[in-house]
Amino acid sequence: MDPTQPDKAVYLHVGAPAAGGAFLQKALWANRRRLAKDGVRYPVAGPLEHFGAVMDLRDMTWGGHRDPAWEGAYERVAERARGWRGHTVVLSQELLGGADEQQVERAVTSFGDAEVHIVFATRDLGTQLILDWQEQIRHTHTITFERFVADLVEHGIDAPEPYGEMFWGLHDPVRVLRAWETAVPRERIHVITLPPSWNAPGLLWRRFCELTGIDAARYDVAGIPDDRPLSVIEAELMRRLNGKLAAALGGEYEDVVRAHLIGHALSAGAEAGGVGGDAPMALPDEHATWAARRTAEVVDGIRTAGYRVHGDLAELAAAPRPEQAVMPGELPDREVATALIAVIAELLTRLAEVRERVGLAQLHADLASVRDGLDRLMETAAVPNPALRRAARRAGMGR
Repeated sequence: MDPTQPDKAVYLHVGAPAAGGAFLQKALWANRRRLAKDGVRYPVAGPLEHFGAVMDLRDMTWGGHRDPAWEGAYERVAERARGWRGHTVVLSQELLGGADEQQVERAVTSFGDAEVHIVFATRDLGTQLILDWQEQIRHTHTITFERFVADLVEHGIDAPEPYGEMFWGLHDPVRVLRAWETAVPRERIHVITLPPSWNAPGLLWRRFCELTGIDAARYDVAGIPDDRPLSVIEAELMRRLNGKLAAALGGEYEDVVRAHLIGHALSAGAEAGGVGGDAPMALPDEHATWAARRTAEVVDGIRTAGYRVHGDLAELAAAPRPEQAVMPGELPDREVATALIAVIAELLTRLAEVRERVGLAQLHADLASVRDGLDRLMETAAVPNPALRRAARRAGMGR
C-alpha cells in the first residue's frame, strides 16, 4: 500500500436537494453488496436509514414529528463506517448540507482516523429554484410557484418558513460548504456540476464514481428511475390537490402520491389538459435575470475557494428559456379543469383495479381456508379418533 494514501476514505454527499440525490441513494443501496466486495461500504442497514441518521445528527423533526427509531441512528451508521476494513465508505443525504459547525464537527470526527471528503452536486440556481418548488409541492405544500420564487429572491434566507432556510440553507454551495470547511480542508471538498437539462442520464453517477474511485461500469443502475421534474401542469395539479389531499391522507400522503399520482394520474391529466401537457417550467423573466447573476456569484465563490470541481463550472450558466416554457400561473383555467377531470377518471379506474385485486386476493384466501378444512376432514376420516371408533361400534351393535 502507498504510505502516502489513507487507510480509509469517507465521502459524505451533503447536497444539494433535488440534484440527483434520490437517484444516487437508490443506486448505492441497490449495489451495496457488490460495492462491499470491491472494498466500498454503504453503511446503512435499510434503504431510508440515511435519512434517520441525519435527523438524529441534526436533532430535527419532519412534518412536526420525530420517529423514536432515529435516536442513535447516526452513531450506528458511523460505527459501521469505523469498523469497515475496506478502503472506502460513502454516505449520501442532502440534508447534511444544513448542518451547523458543531454538527459538522461531530459528523467528521465520528469516522475516527478516516480521511473525510465532502461532495456537493448542483445545477444553476434557476433550475434549482424550479426543482425545489416541485419538491415542496410533493410534500403537501400549496404555495404558488410565483410567490415561492418572489419571496426567495426578495428576502433570501429570511423568506417565510420553511422556504428561506430550506432553500438558501441547503442549495447555496458557498454557504453550505463554508460550514464544512471548519472541519475538512478545501482540497477535500468536491463540487459536482450538472447541466440544467436531463439529456445526460447517469451523469451524476459517473462523476460521483470518478471522484470516489469507484468503477461505475461495474454496477447496474439502468433500472433505477431518474427523478425527472414534473411538467408545469403536473406540478400545478399537484399543488391544487394538496389543499384537500394533505389533510385527508395524513401520514399516508407520500405513499399514496408516489403510488397513484406522480407518474400515473398526473400524467394522464397532463396529457388531457392540452397545450401545457408536456410544457417545462421556467422562471419569470425578471427573476431569470437575477438567478443568472446570482449563479455567476456562486461560480466565482467556488472558484475562489479552490474546491475540486468534477464537471465544468460553465455547466452552471443559466440555460436559455425553453420556447414552450410556461409558468403555472399562466395555465388557462379550462386546461386545468380538463386535466383535473382526467386525474379523477384515472384514480377511479385505479381504485376499481385495486378493489378487484383485493377481492381476488380475499377469494383466494377463502378458498385456501376451505381446502385446509377439507384436508383436515379427509385426514380425520382416514384415521378416526378413538371416540369416533367407539361411537361407530355402538351404532353397529344397536342395529
